[in-house]
Amino acid sequence: MKKALLFSLLLTMAACSHVSFSLTDQTKIYTDAPVRKSALQVAVHPKGKQYTPLTAYFHPFIIQQENADHTALSASFTQIFFNVWTEERLFSTMELAPGYGYQGYSSALESARRRGADLLVLGKVPYFYDGTTLDDSAVTIQVDVYAAGSGTLLWSMLQSSRIEQRDPDDYVVVVHETRMSHSPFDQMIRAIAKDMAIPLKAWLPDPDANYPYASTPEAVKTGLMTKPTVGAQGSDLPPETSPAPAVSSGPPAQGAQAKDAEDATPRPGISGVDLDIQFDFDKATIKPESHAVLDALGETLNSPEFKGRSIVVGGHTDASGNAFYNLDLSKKRADAVKAYLVDKWRINPNLIETVGFGKSRPLTNGTTPADQQRNRRVEIRLADQAAQ
Repeated sequence: MKKALLFSLLLTMAACSHVSFSLTDQTKIYTDAPVRKSALQVAVHPKGKQYTPLTAYFHPFIIQQENADHTALSASFTQIFFNVWTEERLFSTMELAPGYGYQGYSSALESARRRGADLLVLGKVPYFYDGTTLDDSAVTIQVDVYAAGSGTLLWSMLQSSRIEQRDPDDYVVVVHETRMSHSPFDQMIRAIAKDMAIPLKAWLPDPDANYPYASTPEAVKTGLMTKPTVGAQGSDLPPETSPAPAVSSGPPAQGAQAKDAEDATPRPGISGVDLDIQFDFDKATIKPESHAVLDALGETLNSPEFKGRSIVVGGHTDASGNAFYNLDLSKKRADAVKAYLVDKWRINPNLIETVGFGKSRPLTNGTTPADQQRNRRVEIRLADQAAQ
């Protein structure tokens, strides 16, 4: 019976490990050391959901533990964390600060504002130890997320992770050894970054939501009442301003213990529609044939279902032309749509936010004139939740 149990154990270990067979010595089974994490502590988090996509500016992490090479470690740790949050598509766009070290909170906040970011992400590393392949490795990271405009602390999260060195287990016939990672910080920081992304995903809308394409007044109304679908069409650019949400202390309602199903984290559902708006060539002048679609939008926004709702108007261009020029042109076209809604339909201008996406988010490859026109669209995204 004992032999059967031992054999079953060995088969289980061998199924998820590397086996080194030997005819003269004991067979060795190697298992990669796992990353062990503490529970994610969320000390501060916003109340409610965020319904407008945001942009984030990452400043170099602060290495608080005394070390001779703060700058290199800061750059390395920040880059690993930044890469994970980029993969997770938390924000409409993210920017990583240049390679210089931490310059202080005020300087970091000013840099975020100067770049037009909605959020400032500051990381602190109070403890780390690199045991390489001979000893335990551990790291603790605190991440604070601020509203760049007001300086309000929106999120404060703390978590530790460890890779433990273990002595070999001798089973007479075989030896089980735990193989230590040659890049422990990459594994540990990635694990922490993924855990911290979970509550942020539940707070932020998906920046890649796909919206129905509307070229008739009827389609406009239908589109704004349709639930969005999730897509992955590349990155979009941020709204230029965003109000700071209310903030509360204590753990978030969904709990802080990370799960393996990060992708299943529900995001705020934001309805929207892509409008077929015709502009004069290389200008922000709306053609008369597009007035009917905009009138349908204005009528919808003044209806009882949408009265008082905030929206984001996003302008898009086709792929021709300089990226910076298209970015400016798309913003002007979004402003033209806002002006039309305000002047003709008396929509409160404070309820309309405009942003230019340029050519960064095409719907098609733009090989035909029809495809290019489809890319030259105006996106209308609801920026708040309907009253219950």
